[in-house]
Amino acid sequence: MTLSLMRRTATVSLLGAHTALAPAPALKARTEDELDGCADETDAAMKPFRPGTNGLKGLHLDGRYVSAADGSLPNTPDPQEFGSAELGRDTRRLLLDFYRTHTGLCPRDRKQHHALPTMTRVVADILLKHEIAYKGMLQRLQLDSQPDDMSFISCIAKTMFKDHTTNWGRIVSLVAFGAVVCTHLKELQRERCVETVAEQISSYLISEQHDWLLNNKSWHGFVEFFRVEDVESVDLHKLQSGSRTPEKR
Repeated sequence: MTLSLMRRTATVSLLGAHTALAPAPALKARTEDELDGCADETDAAMKPFRPGTNGLKGLHLDGRYVSAADGSLPNTPDPQEFGSAELGRDTRRLLLDFYRTHTGLCPRDRKQHHALPTMTRVVADILLKHEIAYKGMLQRLQLDSQPDDMSFISCIAKTMFKDHTTNWGRIVSLVAFGAVVCTHLKELQRERCVETVAEQISSYLISEQHDWLLNNKSWHGFVEFFRVEDVESVDLHKLQSGSRTPEKR
């Protein structure tokens, strides 16, 4: 994928806090460096949280993205490459591996999902850049009063995608929100709920974002979209190419 195709702009608001995908500096080829946002607007944008049905009364989540076309990858393959059953298994395995690893509940020597390193890297970048915003989200959420079924997560996901706009940036933002929830659950000694968080987000993606995922090469497309280009190798190749003496004809 060329650098120009990887430059996308996106803005997502979780519980009223904004996370964005913005163009990276010209000399940086890392897609995750494009992740930036308006975390300073968190306090002004978030409305008071008052527990209600599923603890969501007064809980507002919105997401608006601007991306190249519809945010999908170019030259997507035939959706039949990935069956529905395979997509379901693949999604559940990735998110379960990710949240277990994120909270230290997964053995390091266990064979893990091929997209786990990419997911770990991109989510870590988001959480590092928007730590204050996510802390504010947890305060509004009042996680210690939420039931073990974690049903509020599916409600948040549906609200986040209510404008029917989907792209990888928005999906990663949802996964990052789940990571924050899982970390706090562990602090509350509710590790038993980590798998439930993974299941809630997996179920939403499989049921509501099924077609989009298939049309964008599933998690293989995710890895491709956030691939880190080896700048040193590219530069070395250019130097080697430039040093070659043209053959005489």
